[in-house]
Amino acid sequence: MQYLDANSDVISYTYEQVIVAYISNIRSGKLRKYFPDFLVEYSSGVKKLVEIKPKKRLDQVKVQKKLEAAKLWCEEHGAILEIVTEVELKALGLLK
Repeated sequence: MQYLDANSDVISYTYEQVIVAYISNIRSGKLRKYFPDFLVEYSSGVKKLVEIKPKKRLDQVKVQKKLEAAKLWCEEHGAILEIVTEVELKALGLLK
C-alpha cells in the first residue's frame, strides 16, 4: 500500500472492498463472492482492479473462474483488470 500512497497519479484506492460474484460450480450453480485486492483510481480517470497472485497459481481452475468474473466486472464498470505476480513485484523493487 505504500507503493500506492507514494504514487502521485493515484487519487484513491480501496483494499478488498469490491465484491465480484462468480459461479463456482456450473452444475449446482453455486454462487460465491470474490474480493479482488485493490481498486485503484488514477488522476487520468483510469480505474484498475488489481489482483495479486503467485504466478504458479494463475492456472488453477478456481483462480481462472475468479479472474473471468473480474474481467466481466471491469467491462461493466469501466475498469481494467491488472494481475500482479511476484515477477512484477520484483521488477518494481517491492519484493526481494
